Amino acid sequence: MWRRISRATCGLWTVLVDPAELELVLLNLCVNARDAMLASGTITISACNAPDIEHAPLQGDFVILSVIDNGSGMPPDVLARVFEPFFTTKDVGKGSGLGLPQVYGFAEQSGGSVRVESVLGEGTVVTLMPPRTDRSPSPTTSAINLREAAPAKASGSILLVEDDDEVAGLVADMLRELGYGVTRAAGAGAALGALAEARPIDLILSDIMMPGAMNGLDLAREARRRRPSLLILLTSGYADAAIREAIGEG
Repeated sequence: MWRRISRATCGLWTVLVDPAELELVLLNLCVNARDAMLASGTITISACNAPDIEHAPLQGDFVILSVIDNGSGMPPDVLARVFEPFFTTKDVGKGSGLGLPQVYGFAEQSGGSVRVESVLGEGTVVTLMPPRTDRSPSPTTSAINLREAAPAKASGSILLVEDDDEVAGLVADMLRELGYGVTRAAGAGAALGALAEARPIDLILSDIMMPGAMNGLDLAREARRRRPSLLILLTSGYADAAIREAIGEG
């Protein structure tokens, strides 16, 4: 069994980041580490202060957050592409290729940086470096603002069509948090089965690229034929031509 070990030094500096995004980033990194270790291994999460960094483009004080595993590691050709959107070495349905690009985007938006070091057969270290801030957190003010800004709960039933379990779980949780009812189908065939059951569905949210005989565009055409008034939203990071065709199907 793999084990998780968390270590953090006392007196860490304050950083200005979105806590929900940071939580998602650490979750993505831990999931990747878990998958790389197969049956057993160790994940270490560490944090420390890093003063007076002068390494372009970084300059100043930073907090270093590291997720370390002793899994399979990556060869140089894979390591060079880890931040490319939708690049993944996992089987279809096992990974979206969005985990590390999302980590990269978070680091850049936070004014910091991220680096990945890996040795094949030995493991991987992913290091986040958000900058130190002089701002002090104000829990009381934050709680008041969150209550005032909380949007009204949405309603409706969404059929989520996504073959990747991790992506589907994340999207479903977000939609339910907003107030929607969610039914998940792992492919076009299962989605059409849900439509055949005459269950109430207000919107189909589907990936375009899916394994199997039908992709998201095929599903949209058939679903529109069965329920002409049904709302359909297709998403993809691939193929501009396919996206233009989807818009034309509108």
